[in-house]
Amino acid sequence: MGRDRRGQISCSRPGAPRVCKTTSIREGLRLAEQNRVKIGLVGASWFADLWYLPVVQMHPDAELYAICSEGGGSARRMADQYGIPHVFGSYEEMLERGGLDGVCIITPNDVHVTIAEAAMNRGIHVMSEKPLALDLKEAGQMMLSAERSGIIHGVNFTYREHPGVRRIKAMLSEGLIGRLQSGHFEYTGDYGVTGPPGWRGSIAKGGIGGVLADLGSHLIDLAQYVTGDGLSEVSADATFAHRDKNPDAAADAVIFLARSEGGAQHSFRTSWMEHQGEKGQTIRMHLNGALGIIEFAVSHLGSSLSYTLHEGGKTVVDLREDGLPAWNEDEPSSESSFRPWRLTDRNEVWKWIDRIRDRKEGTAEASADYPTFADGYYAQAVMEAVMQAAEERRWVPIQRVK
Repeated sequence: MGRDRRGQISCSRPGAPRVCKTTSIREGLRLAEQNRVKIGLVGASWFADLWYLPVVQMHPDAELYAICSEGGGSARRMADQYGIPHVFGSYEEMLERGGLDGVCIITPNDVHVTIAEAAMNRGIHVMSEKPLALDLKEAGQMMLSAERSGIIHGVNFTYREHPGVRRIKAMLSEGLIGRLQSGHFEYTGDYGVTGPPGWRGSIAKGGIGGVLADLGSHLIDLAQYVTGDGLSEVSADATFAHRDKNPDAAADAVIFLARSEGGAQHSFRTSWMEHQGEKGQTIRMHLNGALGIIEFAVSHLGSSLSYTLHEGGKTVVDLREDGLPAWNEDEPSSESSFRPWRLTDRNEVWKWIDRIRDRKEGTAEASADYPTFADGYYAQAVMEAVMQAAEERRWVPIQRVK
């Protein structure tokens, strides 16, 4: 690099191609900025603050580009906290402005389909909170639209990423306990003890399943994920503890039996009326195979995982190797004990952004190692069959995608 006759800095040697390193760097930065994944959030609730906003902000290839909430007040507060440049009072305004690559839907269940359709019609990728929709018809509509539009889609079934869950899946795949004969899955909390928990407890806003949609949908996804085996039919009972005071109150506790497509018998239990003490929320799984059992539990007090073989006795798995605190009643409860992968690249939102980035860059897309709309549809089909079985007092088959 020298100076030309005008005293200006020259980017190349005399007679050499005019290639300027500074220009190349600038071009690289321009392309990097161009390929940044611009994310908009529909909803500015506490859960958006817990699960979505910090992860998008941490992702090296993403930009928190816009946020909206009804009226814009809560969106403005989140925007100030996270430095989000564009704030809107409705999702229509946000989508109309343009510039978005992906949208996260963190709203009551009854508007998932409307927002998702509006985004997909514009070619915007979608990550939806679970459950996918208010009912199976809407879930099917969303899945079909996603396939037709070719967008990258996902559903935030978070617990697949728990290291203990991943270990269980591997144990079953490797045949540790032999052929699976039965399983028990439960997810409980106590945030509905005093009454329906906001819109989640409203049939109109959250669906008739109530806790089945809020917590039970996770169990349905977990059971299929770890076993690799879907459910074929269900028999169920549901409790509406607050229906006498509020006709719009959704189910507060649901129990159901299920037969799997592979021939196993399963039981599921979920409630938001079960006192937790310091546990916060609790997930338990018990899997019984021809050669032994696997037992798992996780709460805000930590995690525990063990397996017992008919020949070999009980083995406690040390989850500290995976960075997980052991279940400890003497330690204070914490979010980091319950979902320690929240702020890592194992978060489903992070993985979804990875795929959008790869598509923008024209490189091979990362595999969809997270739940998609197809998984959301399956969970919705099971939930619909469960509530029908509870009402009609009979076994109901699961409606599969045709």
